Amino acid sequence: MEENKPTPSLRLAGGQLVEARKAALATQGPGPHRLEQVAVVKGIPFINDSKATFLDATLESLAQVPGKVVWILGDLSSEMDEGYVQDLLKEKVSALVLFGRAVDGVEQDGMSPVEHLYVTDELRTAVFLANELVRPGESVLFSPACPSGNGFANYEERGAEFKRAVKDL
Repeated sequence: MEENKPTPSLRLAGGQLVEARKAALATQGPGPHRLEQVAVVKGIPFINDSKATFLDATLESLAQVPGKVVWILGDLSSEMDEGYVQDLLKEKVSALVLFGRAVDGVEQDGMSPVEHLYVTDELRTAVFLANELVRPGESVLFSPACPSGNGFANYEERGAEFKRAVKDL
């Protein structure tokens, strides 16, 4: 029996989508809500990357931030099980803080390289927790890896809430 393989046109379309997303990421540099350092608190940089609404954008950001990070994100992607993602997480993430989810609804599959995984119900709590977890020489990266939700209309509103929470530290 022959396998169900995507037709060449579907593979091409999917590949073009991936290439288009990579090209778009390459043109985005630091700016409002994209790798924006919003504060340095007790020597720790807090970086707003709320514009990263897909995992690939967040992975690009993780690769660009020097050293290890405490990563605040909004959702776990099934793509986090991929080998290259696991390698990057092991190299770059000291702790992961997931916001906007019930603890019972979180499956930790794919998170094996991250020793510390915490879940909070709101972004403000996630920022305060990240501030407690981060160690000297690390950064706090807010890069949700998902579209807006959890009470936010868009990435700008979500990024503004991150900035307010950091200001309140």
